[in-house]
Amino acid sequence: MDALISAALEEVCARLSYGIPVTDLWPALRGALEAAGLPLSPAVKRVLWARLLALPVISLVVGDGDGSPVAPGDPAEKDVGEAEGGACGWCRARRSGNFLGMYGHRFAKSEL
Repeated sequence: MDALISAALEEVCARLSYGIPVTDLWPALRGALEAAGLPLSPAVKRVLWARLLALPVISLVVGDGDGSPVAPGDPAEKDVGEAEGGACGWCRARRSGNFLGMYGHRFAKSEL
């Protein structure tokens, strides 16, 4: 399960400030799920969703990654089916930079 959480975190971080729609997360994890020998069942989705949102660097935003956080207590925080209705997983900027290897880009002599 830890390998699946790591793969999910990579997918979220790779989307940078836009986040990844929850419906796009599942196809992106197909290879990791196959490697783990797990089917993409509702139970697996629930566990992955709960474990991913438990990470302190992951936030849940509404819509197309415009940065509007999901309201506290929103059903999408607990129910993956609700989250699939239009929520995105989003990673904080510092974590995304670390994922891409951009640790000290502001000190570089060249522009990105």
